[in-house]
Amino acid sequence: MFILRPSQEQMITFVMINTNGTEVSGLGDGFTLQVSKAGAAFADGAGTKDEIGNGWYSYVLTASETDTVGPLSVLVSGDQAIQQNLEYVVGERSINSVEFTYTVTNSVSGLPIPEVAVWVTIEEAGNTVVWSGSTDTSGIAKDVYGMKPRLDPGTYFFWRKKSGFIFSNPDTEVVSA
Repeated sequence: MFILRPSQEQMITFVMINTNGTEVSGLGDGFTLQVSKAGAAFADGAGTKDEIGNGWYSYVLTASETDTVGPLSVLVSGDQAIQQNLEYVVGERSINSVEFTYTVTNSVSGLPIPEVAVWVTIEEAGNTVVWSGSTDTSGIAKDVYGMKPRLDPGTYFFWRKKSGFIFSNPDTEVVSA
């Protein structure tokens, strides 16, 4: 998984190949690049394109192309090259962040509850989601990549949802270093 910082220019690199799997050189900045933010329609890239050499190319994403937290899909095509489909994740990741273990258990039996949707917000109203995932068989919240939340120290609001269960949302948690 490649994490991109929100609202910042960032360079990505990639290889263009032909149908035989051979690197395609000589495109310069003449390739087409489109970006989709968080599942929205693809739009032409507004950043800087360049050729590095030997079939390698670079693209500098603009701050406005990385201003939406979530998946960032990049579609690249060029003459004599097959389409490249790249995916990145725009999200906060700082040197102060810590891995936080959040476990959902049954309040009566104390047993872990698997397959609970869990999302984390930075305010009690629940408007700004900074992490989402679901619980594994041990009741531990993990994202689609199997990773626990990485959060900067502070107060967060954890929300839970699963059919057949009633949770008192949000659950306030303090993350410390």
